[in-house]
Amino acid sequence: MVAVGLSSCGGSDAPAEPGTATFAFRLRRFPGTEEFRISTTSPSFIADVREQLKLPASQRLKFVAGSIEAGNGGHNLGWSWHFSNASLVESAIEVCDGTPSMVEAHLDYWLDTVKSFCPWSSYAYAEI
Repeated sequence: MVAVGLSSCGGSDAPAEPGTATFAFRLRRFPGTEEFRISTTSPSFIADVREQLKLPASQRLKFVAGSIEAGNGGHNLGWSWHFSNASLVESAIEVCDGTPSMVEAHLDYWLDTVKSFCPWSSYAYAEI
């Protein structure tokens, strides 16, 4: 099971479940803004992100991609949508590329038509 959440800033006040890891992601195109966070219990996702974090930021080439759904999922505090699953990928179709604020601004389009989010310029920034 992957529990994924995004936040535009700050963290959650709720304690993490055992075996949960939380990671901050940033967008290369907008350094310091549009940061989001993903919390997961998926051992493979955790391992993939930790491998990326061992590399210099300029070499962290994998980005987040996954299905999105309405609602904050209990942990996507800055947005009215959340990932229902996520993985790190090296490529994805262009239609799902964007920023968290683009998804928020055109939520119905992203949820009903695109149904996934894959910000190409995202990279693992830190484990929190």
